[in-house]
Amino acid sequence: MQLSVIGIGPGAKEYILPVAQQVLADADIVIGYHYYFQFVAHLLKPGCECLGRELSEEEARAVLAVESCAPGKKVAVISSGDAGVYAMASLVYEYAARHNRTDIDMQTIPGISAFQGAAARLGAPIGHDFCCISLSDLMTPWSTIEQRITAAAMGDFVTSLYNPRSKQRNWQLSRLKEIYLQYRHPETPVAIVRQVTREEENIHLTTLAELDVTLVDMFSLVMIGNSQTFRFNNFLITPRGYLARKPVTGEEIQIESFRQIMRQLKRDELSPADQWAVIRCIHSTADFEYEQLYYSRGNAMEAWHDYLRSGGTVITDVTMVQSGITRAFTQQYGVTVKCYLNDERVPALAAAENLTRSQAGMRLAIQEHPEALFVVGNAPTALLELCDQCQQGTCRPVGIVAAPVGFVNVLESKLKLRLGATVPAVIIEGRKGGSNVAAAIVNAAFTLDTITVMHTR
Repeated sequence: MQLSVIGIGPGAKEYILPVAQQVLADADIVIGYHYYFQFVAHLLKPGCECLGRELSEEEARAVLAVESCAPGKKVAVISSGDAGVYAMASLVYEYAARHNRTDIDMQTIPGISAFQGAAARLGAPIGHDFCCISLSDLMTPWSTIEQRITAAAMGDFVTSLYNPRSKQRNWQLSRLKEIYLQYRHPETPVAIVRQVTREEENIHLTTLAELDVTLVDMFSLVMIGNSQTFRFNNFLITPRGYLARKPVTGEEIQIESFRQIMRQLKRDELSPADQWAVIRCIHSTADFEYEQLYYSRGNAMEAWHDYLRSGGTVITDVTMVQSGITRAFTQQYGVTVKCYLNDERVPALAAAENLTRSQAGMRLAIQEHPEALFVVGNAPTALLELCDQCQQGTCRPVGIVAAPVGFVNVLESKLKLRLGATVPAVIIEGRKGGSNVAAAIVNAAFTLDTITVMHTR
């Protein structure tokens, strides 16, 4: 005895696979939803017994199929599309396993599923990762379905929806739309494909925001594109990536890193120049908290861009900041970068005035370059010295980058600059900062035009 579970495709006779046609032609008994017999009647042999059941009687069909098996008999269960996709295969096998029917020779014959038929009509919407979700909560709790909807939306899967909407289940698709709009662009392409491959076939292309759920019924499949899916004429195309290869050169990798950071930024009030500085800080640290810690005033980045490109002077508190400023930029524009920490005069001055070495180095720098761009990426005492001399009028810097890191005097030095001195400044608030962050801000000032390049490439 043989029991075959057969997918008969989405409807058109041309979509029934040859292997399915052969098995159906040999069947003695065929069981299925009575509506589907019209699609296979021409394949059945004379005398084949057709046992039709209602749409909601899936379990009864599975029981009938297993119990109809007898020696010498070939029984077939038909499902539209593929028998293993939201169809009869799982029920039939489960019932046979539960009753230990090891005497039955069972097989599943694949078919073209509705999402495959719809995808073919639409061109190439499932060219990358995709998923199928049934919105029927008759046998699956809605809480479970909603978890899967959220995961698919967040995961950027092209999504095909089975059982999307019926007269009784008329709100689930609307809820899915709400969830998807939290994670997908409103212009994401959407297709409603009704009665695919059948005479009544109809395709409606729309967007996620404009999706009219009232156009959808149980004969429809809804397909939602991912973030890369686009419309071309009456087709939907989801790129596989061959025409947008991964970056391989150092410059390409860096630009793509900047783009990925940019897409995750949240502060809308930042100017493009400040946004660029934030991107460079995050790129240097892989820490998105720097967007919230970033403070700027006096159009600092724009002013420093002009200053640096005219050959200005940069003073750093430690050599690590000096080393982090890209040499190609300083050479191209004739910028001098100086650090006085290891100046031979520092030890004597520090001892005589009871100063730290960083503080003493900064005092010497201020004496010789009072109008420079000062960049502090380590020592809060250097920043405190700068603030004191600004308030005394002995230091008139083009600006201050304040990113000392640590615990003692770090918060105080940054607050003193923000609330006391009035010079153009970029401050990394809180305890975070560091030489790499300070240097990243200077490098951002050199390269403000790069943010335009990122938008155009």
